[in-house]
Amino acid sequence: MSVSADLLRIGMVREATPGVTPANPAFQLLRVTSESLAYTPETALSNELNPNRQVADVIVTGGQSGAEIGFEMSSNPGFEMMLEGVLGNIWSGVAPANELWVGNLMHTHTVEKRFTLNEADPVPADRYEYNRAVRTAVDAMTLTFSPGGAAVGSATLIGGAFERDSADLAGATYVDAGKLPVMVGSGVMPVTFTIAGVDYTAWCVSNLVVTMRNNGRAIACLGQEMASEVVLGRFECEITGEIYVNKETKAAMDAFLDKEEIAFGFTVADAQGNAYDFFFPRVRISGASENAQGTNQDVVLNLTMQALVDTLVIGVDPDDVEAETCIQITRTHTTTPWPEGA
Repeated sequence: MSVSADLLRIGMVREATPGVTPANPAFQLLRVTSESLAYTPETALSNELNPNRQVADVIVTGGQSGAEIGFEMSSNPGFEMMLEGVLGNIWSGVAPANELWVGNLMHTHTVEKRFTLNEADPVPADRYEYNRAVRTAVDAMTLTFSPGGAAVGSATLIGGAFERDSADLAGATYVDAGKLPVMVGSGVMPVTFTIAGVDYTAWCVSNLVVTMRNNGRAIACLGQEMASEVVLGRFECEITGEIYVNKETKAAMDAFLDKEEIAFGFTVADAQGNAYDFFFPRVRISGASENAQGTNQDVVLNLTMQALVDTLVIGVDPDDVEAETCIQITRTHTTTPWPEGA
């Protein structure tokens, strides 16, 4: 009996000690469209000389686990856990802690996926197959917003030891992923460019992509086959957008040519009002082009923007905090299901 991808279950739990799955782990289930969790060994062919002129050995020199998790964007705790991972922080700010910005926390997780072999098999060990990776960090995330479709994303995970199993971990529980609506391009509103103190919100944006990268790296040490540590690199955030050209979009081209810094932000919401607001207080346009692609084509301004670190005051006095960050995300929860306390 073949295994169906439609029966996949994948979850993650944060580790208090990197590389150590918590006792009685409460795995947060993820809403995913694809996954590639796997162990990739680092190998080299033996250079031994022998009279049969053939390879004598494949030498395993190391390896690490990793994954690309694809998803449709929605308001759910798994997505917010991965946002915490890529930004290196936790949801904070004035109660109920709905603000997130770039920090220096290294979050590691145990990631588990389960395939169903035969749920009715009388032998419990033959019902499922489990793959688990520990010391897993969210190294990058890309969010893509387009008209006429779902808001989609992908998260890049890097990690350490990988194992296969045939049963749940002792005491493991699984927190529901939620069922709130998927966010779509029509729910991205407004998109605001602030240039020379003027807000531009009426531009027609046809495509918007936000890419966040930690540039993390796995550290290999003598005496260990797997990566013994994952460390944060420099956080980078890039935004690309396609805007239909009109008489006002010249302000963006002028900012590019004049090397002028701007502010940028947008809000994406679902049909029930649950939303995420993305604000980039200091942005440099690093690339801009307007081109005619051919007959019956609209002229589009292609922008590439780099988010730069700035000082933000988040919250309301006396509970405000000062943060050095290039991005601020504010969440709005209006409906359930959500885990208790979220």
